[in-house]
Amino acid sequence: MLKFILRRTLSGVVALLLFTFLTFVLIEVLLPGDYATPFRLSMTGDEIAAFRESLGLDRPLPVRYWFWLRNLLTSGLGQTTFRVGDGLDLKSVIPPTVLVFVIGLGIAYLLGSWLGRVTGWRPGWRSDGITLLGIATYTLFPPFLGFLLVRLLGPRVWDLRNALIDDPRGNLWIVAPVTKQAVMWTMTATVVVVSALYALVGSWVARRRKLRMLSLPAFAAIAAVSYAWWVYRNIDPYAVDILFDASVAILAFLLLSYGEFMLVMQTSMASVVHDDFILVARAKGIPDRQVRDRHAARNALLPLLSRFAVSLPYLLTGLVIIERAVGWPGIGSFLFRAVDAQDMPVVLDTLVVVGVITIVVRLVMEVLTAVLDPRIRIRIESGAP
Repeated sequence: MLKFILRRTLSGVVALLLFTFLTFVLIEVLLPGDYATPFRLSMTGDEIAAFRESLGLDRPLPVRYWFWLRNLLTSGLGQTTFRVGDGLDLKSVIPPTVLVFVIGLGIAYLLGSWLGRVTGWRPGWRSDGITLLGIATYTLFPPFLGFLLVRLLGPRVWDLRNALIDDPRGNLWIVAPVTKQAVMWTMTATVVVVSALYALVGSWVARRRKLRMLSLPAFAAIAAVSYAWWVYRNIDPYAVDILFDASVAILAFLLLSYGEFMLVMQTSMASVVHDDFILVARAKGIPDRQVRDRHAARNALLPLLSRFAVSLPYLLTGLVIIERAVGWPGIGSFLFRAVDAQDMPVVLDTLVVVGVITIVVRLVMEVLTAVLDPRIRIRIESGAP
């Protein structure tokens, strides 16, 4: 398994380098002028020439790409020439995006897999209606969906938040001993670490078939442990406030994501419902719900995970657009502001972050698929490619 992880990681790094190089070339070719062009009105000709030379813009394209990659690795992310983020940098907008992505994707998986399991097991007019609704939300235009949710749910979410937190003026952060960015980092790190620990323990237990890794109790346990840690760190009221702020973005991402999970799960359930092992389970007198959840759904889960690994870049693209539509201060909003300001170094850095998130999540899903599927696990352990 270790060799499999190293091989997948290496292929992901190579893919990321190819992606960044192609993006760098496209920006260099399509962008009129170069990075020094916006400063021509405030600098003399000699100053512009010196500035271009300091940035390496007078070098060949491969050399410029090498300089940019070296600066990215040594100087960090988000080195900007414009104030594109209202005082924020790229590092500060990563936690909001990861938080919405993890929570929204977890709920979308639970809802989509459950609806797909039910509708695929017993087709009928109710199943057709649920399928039609899932297709409608899955194909909605993200900015339009974000606009509707902000207009319809925004005021109601704010009223509910004031009722629960008892802060009608919204001044919770004025006297807060911590900053919103620090709380966001803690929340995101907690959810990611708890999920990773559960994946490690759950993968060991799942191989012995003692529980299902991806289930409602599992996600409830992750949420409970995360909230308990927030209470221990005395940031629970601020974390709840942030969750209310992110609720519209989470709901929009959920509505755009669960339909694909439902359709894939529905198709997988329909393909195994008449298999021999299902007929044998029914012949033994096992209750219908247990046959559906413990036999059919377990086999139908594997195509769902494989499909998720393939569609991950599209999900992240949808999240970027949603953040812009609902005004959530994540990577998407930061990226669009950098594009508006024509700050191409920040655009490239942002795309690198999105690529890294994609590679990491895809690696996790591939390992999880290998753990749950004995055929893939045996092939990996035998050394087959």
